Amino acid sequence: MRTAIIGLGNPLRGDDGVGLRVVEELRRRGLPEGVVAIEGGNAGLDLLDELEKWERVIIVDAAKLGLEPGKFVRFTAGEVKFQENGFSSHRAGLGEVLSLAQALGRRLPEIVVFGVQPADMGWREGLSQEVEAAIPALSDAVLAEVKRQEAID
Repeated sequence: MRTAIIGLGNPLRGDDGVGLRVVEELRRRGLPEGVVAIEGGNAGLDLLDELEKWERVIIVDAAKLGLEPGKFVRFTAGEVKFQENGFSSHRAGLGEVLSLAQALGRRLPEIVVFGVQPADMGWREGLSQEVEAAIPALSDAVLAEVKRQEAID
């Protein structure tokens, strides 16, 4: 296995569970050989150990982007400007993990992030209508990213 798709989030916090929902959808559809979908949950700093296992990682997470709910944006890890309590909703989020990796000189794979604008991240199960409606297009975009990466090889 060379590529991991990691869905981050808490399914008990509404739209924060979008990453896990995408993993569920991708598993239902089936993934290309050499690609695995992982439920990362609220991995926090443990995410660093998971990242180091792969050549490429695609991360899907809820992100405060200032867009309409359900809209998503593709970034590379180098393009994202992380701010405290900004991009990720997790206590030790992706920004902290990447900063720690850099500070420790740890090897990271090629990382692409799909950030999804949430509508509601209150304490409730299930996604908002807007974010749930985005799941097919978001899943298509993630699979297109996998194919793009394979084409480069």
